[in-house]
Amino acid sequence: MAKNGKSNRVLVVSSETALVDMVRKAVGDSLEVIYASNQEEGLEITRKEMPDIIALGYIEPQRATLALQRQLQEGWITKGIPILLIYLDPQDSSWRVLSTGKELQVEADRYIYPFDKEERTVISQLAKPIDELKDILQSLIKEQANSVKEAILNPEKFCITWEQIPGRGAFETQQEKLIENVIKAAKRGGIHAVSVTDNPGGNPALSTEMLCTEIKKLGIEPLVHLAFRDKNRNECESLLYGLAALEVRNLLLLTGDYPSDGGFKGRAKPVFDLDSVQGLEMVESMNKGLEHRVMWRERTVSPLNFFGGAPASPSKKQEAELRAQLQPLVLWRERTLSPTDFFAGTAVSPFKQQEAELMGQYYKLKKKIEAGAKYIITQVGYDARKYHELLQWLKVNGYNIPVLANIYILPFGSARTFNSNQVPGCVVPDKLLAEIGKEREAEDKGRATRLDRASKMYAIAKGMGCAGAHIGGHGSTYEMVEEIIDKGEKLLPNWQDLVNEFDFPQENGFYLFKKDVKTGLNLNEPTAQNAKAIHPPVYLLSRVAHVTLFNPDSVVFKLLKPAARFLDSKPSLKSIFGTLEHMGKAALFDCMNCGDCSLFDVAFLCPMSQCPKNQRNGPCGGSYEGWCEINTDKKCIWVQAYKRLKGHKKESSIGDYIVPPCNWELTSSSSWLNFYLGRDHTAKRLGLEPPEIKQP
Repeated sequence: MAKNGKSNRVLVVSSETALVDMVRKAVGDSLEVIYASNQEEGLEITRKEMPDIIALGYIEPQRATLALQRQLQEGWITKGIPILLIYLDPQDSSWRVLSTGKELQVEADRYIYPFDKEERTVISQLAKPIDELKDILQSLIKEQANSVKEAILNPEKFCITWEQIPGRGAFETQQEKLIENVIKAAKRGGIHAVSVTDNPGGNPALSTEMLCTEIKKLGIEPLVHLAFRDKNRNECESLLYGLAALEVRNLLLLTGDYPSDGGFKGRAKPVFDLDSVQGLEMVESMNKGLEHRVMWRERTVSPLNFFGGAPASPSKKQEAELRAQLQPLVLWRERTLSPTDFFAGTAVSPFKQQEAELMGQYYKLKKKIEAGAKYIITQVGYDARKYHELLQWLKVNGYNIPVLANIYILPFGSARTFNSNQVPGCVVPDKLLAEIGKEREAEDKGRATRLDRASKMYAIAKGMGCAGAHIGGHGSTYEMVEEIIDKGEKLLPNWQDLVNEFDFPQENGFYLFKKDVKTGLNLNEPTAQNAKAIHPPVYLLSRVAHVTLFNPDSVVFKLLKPAARFLDSKPSLKSIFGTLEHMGKAALFDCMNCGDCSLFDVAFLCPMSQCPKNQRNGPCGGSYEGWCEINTDKKCIWVQAYKRLKGHKKESSIGDYIVPPCNWELTSSSSWLNFYLGRDHTAKRLGLEPPEIKQP
């Protein structure tokens, strides 16, 4: 498979140019062939271009070939690249081909008949060895392919991932069972990936990235859950570099559950520096080659030179003051890192009761897709119409992105927990809980019926067009997963007959499309969206202030911009202004004084103070009947924002643009000055430029 849209490449390193033609003919159109003629050039190109395979031939001077081979195999960047060693035996002028990865040695007479140097271009002498070499190259490419990515993106396949939940501690029985499950899955080959949750329920557990690197060694692809609850953006980036270096490529980016009170000596401090949208943007940037600034050099200048320079003939006092103000000016240059090859997806919960909740999920999903999500896994739910609704929404909006249905093997204990909203986002209505309660009275405690339910969900998901199934459940075994797959495939031809068994609407639940009474799924006709608009006084006041003071096209804004620059240049006035601003915003919005204000983005609600997860791009998946997952006595701020915008028919603006993470460099500074002077994210989005600085 091509990396990041680029063709796979084989690098030929040899002083013998005939080898380049040989390899080019061998691979045909399946690989791009690049070339290096000596040891130094070969090493430089390998480090820079990261080819998929290296075909290493004879290099001058003698023994340079083997020296380069050792250097490549020991290098941090190059150690994972398969090498084909091709050299001319000086004893009998026959060729040998070695694959170091397989320790395979093939005698020369099987590849190239000894030929005279004047006849190197004779194709008839190369035909057989070219075919042989092509087989080896293609087998190596196949070994490097991301089987999970191929399974999810291939419409002819149905991708199966199996979720494992790590326990707390390093040497506990739960970890042992997890590894046993992985070994069995790798041997049996019925699933495409093992998925490992990241501190489920907000509880500390063995890290998913460590487990996934071990899973990779056991011969099956891991799917790393990366939650942003515990990690800031630097930690996330560092972790991703480590995974990339270990060739762990498949990611599921999540907001994450709020930290539980089960941490060491109490509840851990939540981080939530990024949300899933911003995390996807980071991964996409890394896949393209992350651009960042590096310090180039420093110059020592006076800050007065930026504002007109020093007096022409300064007095001794002025000269002393100028010297005191001398400070280094750091000059930067841009650098692009080597691209990574992550395949990142995201989650969504279509199982929401209220219109405002549900539409918030879809507006945020729009941003996730635009940020780079390559696939979607649903939250836990058992309403067939909701799965179908998600597929319809994607189709209506022109998104060709695969969906994996979350199939949770549901015993009564878990059903009761989900029903009481103790695991935010997982939905089990009363009707389903009652059914499962009856099923547990059976002799097998309901085991057969819950596996049947999961098998039917499998059949329905595949029948309606999902790209795969994400199977999970506490205590699930590989035998259970196999049984679900086998039964699901048998039920598949009649999947539509099973839909009515998954009619589990929430009380007064909202659906995006009208119900098709014939199929039990949805019509293409949208449902009327009649959520009641709300207009609290502080919102109306904020709108007036925004139009008057913060609209770049308004006369007042143009008059105030020079005043903002003046205030910003006077430290004492700047401090007083910032304090007064914060006091007013704290009273109205519970302002946290972050300096990079998102009030404009959330209908004048502060996501930094009023959302426990600091969600700046849309709601997390944890709300319940409109109420916040953490502050259960308060409505989710995105539900409030939707209803505020509804009255102006602007609710769709929630999905209009991606809000970047908070710039913590601006914390405790005036957000108004930052906006007027082009420093915060809103100013940059609107194209407001900072004041021009005169260069010394």
